[in-house]
This record gives sequence, C-alpha cells and structure tokens, in this order.
Amino acid sequence: MSTDLKSSTQDVSLTRFWAGLEQKVQVTTPRASNLGPLTTADKFFQSVQLTRDEARTLALDLFRFAEGQEVEEV
Repeated sequence: MSTDLKSSTQDVSLTRFWAGLEQKVQVTTPRASNLGPLTTADKFFQSVQLTRDEARTLALDLFRFAEGQEVEEV
C-alpha cells in the first residue's frame, strides 16, 4: 500500500510505500521532453526511490546547496 504525501514543490509528487522491511519515499517529477530515446514508462515521468536515511542525507545536501554552502567534489 502506498500513500501520497504533501509536497510544497511545484510538479513534484511524493509517495510513501513499503519496500520489504522498510518504508521508502518515491520522488516523481515530469520528464523533460528533450532527453532522447526513452522506454515507454520513461516518456512521462522520472523518479527516485529513497530510504529514510537516504532521504535525510539528500535533504541535507540540498539544504546546503539552497543556502550556498555546497562543497565541490574534486
């Protein structure tokens, strides 16, 4: 069973679901139309699925970027 979650970001949907023994979140956005050959399923949306720990670390990385505190990897 999955549950849609509220997103404050335009064109971003969040869905919580069970994946075996843990909950995950799927972040879905519309696919850009200029990305070349795609499978049928990939023609409309792109998504990433994250565990709670992965979501936490990604959120921190995105927060640092939003605040202009990102660290470049060399």
